[in-house]
Amino acid sequence: MNQSNTPDPKTTYAMGLTSSVAMGVGAMIGAGIFALLGQIASLAGGLTPWLFVAAAAVSMLSGYSYARLGVRYPSSGGIAEYLVQGYKPGFAAGAMTIMLYLSLVVGMGLVSRAFGAYAVSMLPKGAPPIMTYVFTSSVIVILAVINAIGSDVVGRAERYIVITKVALLSAFIVGGIAMAHRTGGSAPSRSSAPSLVHAFALCLLAYQGFGVITNTVGDMPNAKRNLPRAIYLAVGVVAVVYVGIALATLSNLSIAQITRAQDYALAEAARPLLGQAGFTIVAITALLSSASCVNANLYSTANMTLLMATVRELPPVEARRVWRGGTVGLFSTAAMALVVANLLDLSQIATLTSIAVLFVFAIVHLGHFIRLTGETGASRVIVGLAFLANAAVLVVFGVEAVSKSRTLAVLLVGFVALACVSELIALRLSGPIKPTFDGKRTAVDGGEVE
Repeated sequence: MNQSNTPDPKTTYAMGLTSSVAMGVGAMIGAGIFALLGQIASLAGGLTPWLFVAAAAVSMLSGYSYARLGVRYPSSGGIAEYLVQGYKPGFAAGAMTIMLYLSLVVGMGLVSRAFGAYAVSMLPKGAPPIMTYVFTSSVIVILAVINAIGSDVVGRAERYIVITKVALLSAFIVGGIAMAHRTGGSAPSRSSAPSLVHAFALCLLAYQGFGVITNTVGDMPNAKRNLPRAIYLAVGVVAVVYVGIALATLSNLSIAQITRAQDYALAEAARPLLGQAGFTIVAITALLSSASCVNANLYSTANMTLLMATVRELPPVEARRVWRGGTVGLFSTAAMALVVANLLDLSQIATLTSIAVLFVFAIVHLGHFIRLTGETGASRVIVGLAFLANAAVLVVFGVEAVSKSRTLAVLLVGFVALACVSELIALRLSGPIKPTFDGKRTAVDGGEVE
């Protein structure tokens, strides 16, 4: 894997445009539809498809900001590098980088639990509850091994999985809309404003996976062209899939039915079409989707731990290779995801991840807006809108979520405290976090964004 800033012309690149788009689609389709659709629909009712459209628009704004940053500051650390550039070396940049890392770990826990829930739904009734945790843990362990083999294997795996699941989901969309069983879910929503904001925050979480594309820049040919295109294409493809699936699901299940089958709502929506066979096909698709999402995020965090170890934000041992292409950072990240996935329930993980992701996105855009638009050539209007949209949802959703759950409040305080304490230790032992980009070039491969 190429870890330098300047692409080596002799390098055999493992992440072309198609693989990078597949990586982004794989990271998004899994968290959004399979882990969160039931929760979103129970909160927003018939407005669910429109919320996915609005979230796609906000994600495009964020994608624009990230694409400009990625081209100007090429680093396999992705978002972590943008934080350092936007806030300069110091406590704030270091603590926020650790928060980003922890949010990715928690996000993997979310999708792994979705994998476990769908896997158990396919077992005969009466299966012991512990099987959820067995499946949840197995997917993390197996995909950590795949990531250790190398980025070329990760890219190929994502392409095959994404093509399969998009084809199956497309068939579900066409069949679900064409053969609508009931329309109870498509009635105008009576949800309260806080519920709609909560649902919108979860929709934004459903798109957050596009950020993993920025971590492929070290393995991407002609990144100044391909990085922006990969981000926009990935968000566009996923938006079409999300809206279509929301319409198909609401056409075949009432809101009450979606709420009852919240953890596997999409598979339940296939029953009116093909009975148990439909349920099984969609459940298998969910397993593929959740697995590819975990796969993409493990790839992203493995690159991020290399960066953080290089700049002494994590102990240097995290960058040590222990088996084939696997590092201590890859396996320690997988171990942390195992803990999260097995100790928290799905709703808690989703809410905690949403707040963490919204916070990280908002502060990345704020740093870009205040300090970096002159270097990236980005529109201050678009970057400013990206910040305002994410910050507004963060404030409203965060206040509403914390006011309803003391447990969540404790988890959030612990989350922030862990990041701050870790950064204080890193400062004392190694000094402030440092950028990995030397600032001598204007963009990846030279030149500006095209």
